[in-house]
Formats: sequence, C-alpha cells, structure tokens
Amino acid sequence: MPVVGIPTDRLRRLLGREIEPDALLEQLGHLGCDVEGYTELARVRCRACGAVHEMTASEEIPPLCDTCQAPLREAHEALPPLEVVRMELLAVRPDMFDPGGLARALRGYLGLETGAPHYALDTPAARVCVEQAVTEPDAYRPEIACAVVRNVTLDDDTLKILMKLQENLHWAIGRNRKHASIGVYDFDTVGDEFVYTAEDPGSYCFVPLGAGGQPPVTLREILAHHPKGTAYAHLLRQARRYPILRDRDGQVLSMPPIINSEATRVTRASRQLLIDVTGHVRRLVLRTLNIMVTSLCENLPGVEVATVAIERPTGECWVSPDFTPQPMEVDPDAAGRLLGVSITTEQGIELLSRMRHAARPAQAGRIAVAVPAYRNDILHEVDLIEDLAIAYGYHNLEPTLVPTFTVGGERPIEGLSDRLRQLFCGLGFHEVMSLVLTSEQSHDTLLGHVSSDEAVTIANPVSGEQTMLRTQLLPGLVEVFRRNVTHPLPQAIFEIGEVTRCDAQAETGAVDRRAFAAGIVAARTGFEEIKAVAEAVLREFDCRVTLRPISTAPFLDGRAAAAYRDAGAAPCLRFGEVQPEVLERCGIQSPMVLLEGDVAAVGSLAAEQE
Repeated sequence: MPVVGIPTDRLRRLLGREIEPDALLEQLGHLGCDVEGYTELARVRCRACGAVHEMTASEEIPPLCDTCQAPLREAHEALPPLEVVRMELLAVRPDMFDPGGLARALRGYLGLETGAPHYALDTPAARVCVEQAVTEPDAYRPEIACAVVRNVTLDDDTLKILMKLQENLHWAIGRNRKHASIGVYDFDTVGDEFVYTAEDPGSYCFVPLGAGGQPPVTLREILAHHPKGTAYAHLLRQARRYPILRDRDGQVLSMPPIINSEATRVTRASRQLLIDVTGHVRRLVLRTLNIMVTSLCENLPGVEVATVAIERPTGECWVSPDFTPQPMEVDPDAAGRLLGVSITTEQGIELLSRMRHAARPAQAGRIAVAVPAYRNDILHEVDLIEDLAIAYGYHNLEPTLVPTFTVGGERPIEGLSDRLRQLFCGLGFHEVMSLVLTSEQSHDTLLGHVSSDEAVTIANPVSGEQTMLRTQLLPGLVEVFRRNVTHPLPQAIFEIGEVTRCDAQAETGAVDRRAFAAGIVAARTGFEEIKAVAEAVLREFDCRVTLRPISTAPFLDGRAAAAYRDAGAAPCLRFGEVQPEVLERCGIQSPMVLLEGDVAAVGSLAAEQE
C-alpha cells in the first residue's frame, strides 16, 4: 500500500482541538488507519517551476524535478521541514487521504461534529459539451464531470496537499488513471464553455504541463517523450484519436488521462479552480469528483463550489457535482448479532452519526441512513455494519469463546487425492499443475476431440487462450510435454485437480469433479506400460473392474482401454497410447501414453468393496 504523510499542524488545526501525539495515533488506529508514526520531511522548491518536493531523512534530493525535468539539485530553494504522521492509504476510504478529509472523519469519531456535513452548491458557472468523438470505440473515454471552486487561497502546503490527493485518488479509485483521471486548472485562464472531444495524435498540438517556454508538441510526441506520457501511454495505446478538453476559443486544458496544459497551471496566485474527472463509468467519475471537491472544502474553509452543466451528444444534460446522499437502511439487531453486542436503534443512530452519516429511525426497528456523497465504500448493508463496528470500537469488543466447538477433519476427497499422489510419486512420476482456464483450440482441437456442449465457457474472456474451463486433465499434461520437448527422456508426470462440466441440476449450473491424470513420454513406451500404471491404481484401491477396448481421441485404436464396474456405468479410468497425428500437431517426436480417471469414482468403488 502507498504511504501518505499528513501534516500534523494542519490536521490539528482542522480538527479544532488539541490532542496529544500518542492519543492522535491511537484514535487514527481505532478509525482503521494503519499508522507508521511521526516523521519530519525535508522540503525543497524547484526554482524552474515552483513545485515542492518532500524527502525523508534517508532520501536525497532527486536529480530532476518530476514536474518540469529541470536539474533540481542544482536549482532549488530550501523550505522549512514539515512534521507529518505517516500511514498507509486505506484503499476503501479515499475520502481520508488528505488532512481535511481525515479531520472530518476524526471530528465525527470523537463526537466533536456528528451527522452528515453539508456543502452548498451554486448554479452552473460553466458548460461542457461532450462530442460524439469521445464515445466512439477508437477514442473511448466518454464520461466527464466538473466543478468550479471559488475563493481559493493557496500556499506551498495546500498546493502539495492538492497534488497528493489528486495522485492518490488516481491510485485508489482510478486504478492508476484507467477508470478515472483528475484535472485541476486555473479557471481564470480559460473561458466558461468547454468542448470534450478527441483529436488526431499526429497533428494536434499543445504545450504540456512542465514544458513552459517550449513550442507546442503533438499528442503522440507527448506520449513518447513527456514523463507522464511515457508512464501512462498504455492507456491510449489502442486509441486512434486521443481525448482533449479545450475551451471554445481553442485553449487546451488537458489530454485526459495523461497531462494538463502549461497554460492552465495552478499556482499560488490561482483564485478559482476548475476540476474535471474523466473516465469510463459515470459512478466512479462522479464519486471521484465528489471526494476531490469536498476535501477541498474541508482543507480550504470558506471556498464556494459552483456546478458545471454537462451536455451529452445524445441530448442528455445534467449538472455536476451532485452531493445527493445515497439512501440505505440497516438493521441494528442484525448488526448486533454479527458483532456479538447489543445495539439499540438509538445507539445505532448515534454511532452512525459519528461516522458522518445522517441517520433516523425507520419502520420495523430499522435505521434509515443517508450516506454522504463522498463515501465510495458503502455498497451494501454490511458496509454500514462495519461503520457501526468502527464507531463502537473494535477495541471495546470483549473476546469470548464460541459456544460450540467442533473438531476439524480431512475431507474424504483429499484423503483419496493424497493416496494417489503417494502412489504416482512412488512409481517415479513428477506432479504438475496446469491452468484451469483453457481454450477450445488447446483443449479439444489439438487432441482431436469434438468440442463438448458440457464445457463452461467464459462470457467475456480476457484473451483467446482463456475462453473455457477444462473438462479433463489430459490436454494440460500434453501441453506440459509439448513445452518440454527439449528436455531429456523419459518424462513421467501426473496431475490431480478439478475439472468442470455444465449440470442443469446443480445450483450454479455447473459441477466440479476431482480428476487425476498421468502421462509418459519415452523413446520406448507403449500400452503395456500405462496399463501397468492403471493396474497399480486399481490395486491401491482394491477395485475389481472389467477392462474394455475404447476408440476415442486422443487414444490410438486398438491400443486403449477403459475400466468399468458395470455395463451401464461410466468408466472410472481410461488409458492408452496417443495417436501419431496428435503427437505431430504437438511437435512431440517420441511415443506418449496417457491415463485419466475420476478420484471420487475410484474411491467410491474402494469404499463399497470394503
């Protein structure tokens, strides 16, 4: 997990009360933060672009500024050190990534300020027209939400907090900008009407952030040479056109999700900010914007937030941000049973209010909860129960023994599997583990099978090599042999694992079976060798069966057999020599013999005969 440093002076100031250093660490731990402790950071400012860099005592000044690539060690200004409390980012609580959001949560947890915070929104101060180009497959990044923040007063510390929050949200919600990316601009440098579109990367130009005084460069050149471009080029690799946000006069604000323009840089002199979030899913885009804006409101008391009108190419028009709370309900009795404590409705309302929710009694003893718009982690009633547990205090829960004790034991199928492993190892085989996901080509076509209608297929496969779940183990063994054709012979391997088949009677529509398989590739091997292995398996479980010849791929006609107990029963074991055409397709030049069986079928035979 990434580690963030929260300035302690600012945190105490926003908290609104004095708190002892040890007590602060304790309360942060109770709130769920993984705290490392206090440390002092050295700070320097880049003389070229003004960016502030922070280092721990063990770190040196970076050779280059990561914003403008200027030589930082030769051209910097020393700033006073800063005391911070270092803690790992709690990925599910991105609203606590900065001093303002953390102070907001602490004020509620300590009972200093309970209930849902209120953030006023003014009428739209700008308009964004989303063009069809960014909704097309060759430039797909269709969602955008914006806000305007006024009466802003920035210094080195607040600028750094703003940039850190932006990057941390890129990590937590945006998944490194893939699902959501944030742009922050000086609103006074642009107009109030914007176009979100896509442009040709080879001809469209602008000056990226950190390249002040240099000529405009193309979008493709930014991806190839700018530090942010090279770091996130993979996000646009499949696009033929790149997203661009510009105003009506043609002034570029950014190329989402890569880099802002130098002309809209935010400085200490900025008094109005325009914030945008772009991405693929509207919920994540809106929630990221809500967290960003409300955290700014907490860090910079006195700012005003104005909405922005978003016009879609379909004619849809809406405004952002939207701070409408999310309505939910929670059962305090169910929460109490889960936590092992008694929670009344009144107590539940008080606990939820300390977690900054708006809570009131509902019907049937339940609690109606209005979840703040900046909470991204509340998706289910159990998430509210977790908040109840945090507010109650995990440290206040008394550990007790469970009323009923049971003795664990090995599952019968595992015992049978272990016996088979010992058997195959004793016969000189090496165990392998092949992939559960496979493809029709690797699983069926390569071995000459007819594709089974019992195979479980993947609706949206990641690749063409992982389109279905295996229905047998033999293809996996053959693939291992194919990849080891240059290794010395003989080779003897086995595998014990799950295979999956469709079953309309099963609850999930599919059923897993534990299977086992073994194979030998050698210069001189044949049916008699694999038959000896099959007889050893049957003898291990004392199974009396009837052997009958079979003629199914990948086995050679007249050189394969299956073990049956009854005439109408499915075989519990099948084995034989592999067809030459299969060996040719796999590039294997030596004879191969294979064996496959069902662990439960062999085990049940043994159990019944005992």
